[in-house]
Amino acid sequence: MEERVEVILDELRAVVPYQAVMLAGADPVSGRPRRVAHYGYPKRLSDYMIGDAFGTEMLEPFAYSLRGWPVRECDLPMDPLSLRPIAEHLRPAGFPEGLLMALSAGDGRDVGFLIMSVDDARTPPSDEAISSIGHVAGVLANLVDPLGDARWLASVLGEQQTAVAIMPNGTITSLRGSVPADLLDPTSRLRQAVDRVARASSADTPFTWLDDEGAWYACRLFRCRDGIVVLTMTDSEQRHRLTRRELEVLTHLAAGSTNDEIAAELVVTTRTVRAHVERVMEKLAVGSRSGAAARAIREGLLIP
Repeated sequence: MEERVEVILDELRAVVPYQAVMLAGADPVSGRPRRVAHYGYPKRLSDYMIGDAFGTEMLEPFAYSLRGWPVRECDLPMDPLSLRPIAEHLRPAGFPEGLLMALSAGDGRDVGFLIMSVDDARTPPSDEAISSIGHVAGVLANLVDPLGDARWLASVLGEQQTAVAIMPNGTITSLRGSVPADLLDPTSRLRQAVDRVARASSADTPFTWLDDEGAWYACRLFRCRDGIVVLTMTDSEQRHRLTRRELEVLTHLAAGSTNDEIAAELVVTTRTVRAHVERVMEKLAVGSRSGAAARAIREGLLIP
């Protein structure tokens, strides 16, 4: 993301020859602004611009109302020096002109802002520059939105799939369909299973879930940026006629466990495990334990 932002801001310099620029996005947990890219502003000034006062005094009254269209300092409906952010922060730092634009996601959420400053009040950004920057507002919003990747992923899923985003602090955000009640309970079997899968692998991971009523679901965890994980769940039929116990055996088999180790884990005899393994291989139409393990991993025939 940072590389893409740098390319875009470098291209925009040809449109607005700015001396300072900052692109801010929303923190995935708190929702508060955070710097994505900034050049030219003193740290004290950039710290101020991602604080609450700047949001209240500049973003809310002048930027958010335009929803993704820039406003120039010279276009403000009052004397710019009557505004504290300009009189006490931007002007003393040597920036007498510039533009400000709030960034909004497609669903209306405010996800960040862009501010550019020039050091010559006689050369404000042109009308053509304002139009050009306004047209890339959606691109910038998608880049800085922590849920942007997750929402894009959900948009290409099938209608029958449920998708939720799991934030780094454990909160759940619905992306498609209704959130299963079990996911909202951190002590539920489903939520603990999802957490185990998320901790066990850094890759996208498919798995199978059977709920307490016997319903089957094909699930997958997708890794997005900013530590966000997307869980998809799709109603499924019983897969390959495998029973719950056979899926348990197959899960241990795919983890590399021996028959004796599986027997100890499931509290059954080794002979029973051997019989389960033979039935699993028959149902999956494979000739070896490694073949069964490979197919289980590929198709997500694993129970966390």
